[in-house]
Amino acid sequence: MTETQKDPQHHTRSVTFHGESFALAGDLPEIGAPAPNFTVCAWHNATKVDVTLRSLLASERPLLVSVFASVDTPVSRLQLKNFDNALAQFGDLATGVQISSDLPFTIRRVFGNEEIGCFMGLSDYLDRTFGRTYGVLLAESQVLTRAVFVIDGQGILRYAELLPEVTLEPDYLAALNALSECCEWPADAVAGDARPADSAAI
Repeated sequence: MTETQKDPQHHTRSVTFHGESFALAGDLPEIGAPAPNFTVCAWHNATKVDVTLRSLLASERPLLVSVFASVDTPVSRLQLKNFDNALAQFGDLATGVQISSDLPFTIRRVFGNEEIGCFMGLSDYLDRTFGRTYGVLLAESQVLTRAVFVIDGQGILRYAELLPEVTLEPDYLAALNALSECCEWPADAVAGDARPADSAAI
């Protein structure tokens, strides 16, 4: 009987939550390659609506994808508010979506309470295909971990950040600079001027 050899390149991907390690399902997509399509959910007038990456890119505007498990945590609300405030400075040059594992009433409540105006709240809680496809699904709990992606108007992944510790905030400036580089700024505008709100002020 021969012993099965393990692939030396294979290793379990993981993140930590307050220092405790949790395995992730799937793999991060490659920067510079076409972003994998995905389907998540939105709700309009209590009706479920499927939203795909292709539909989000129909206008050929770059896409900022903010990801976390639930908006009902302090760090996640900071992330949502900071990106929402910053995206307002991009006008109609970019699209922002927040993907979480929340139920629709939670997304609706928090977006209303926090007066979120630039981001679309979407959920991956039904079949979790986004989390698996983008390598940001916690394997045991089946909820999303914290991450940020930027996809240009042609569907190419230009930026990805997976937070190694779930309680950390993302690198707002790096993500916004990547988004700015994907935008077609008017000749009289200075690309890269958008900055997130000071998290201490929110």
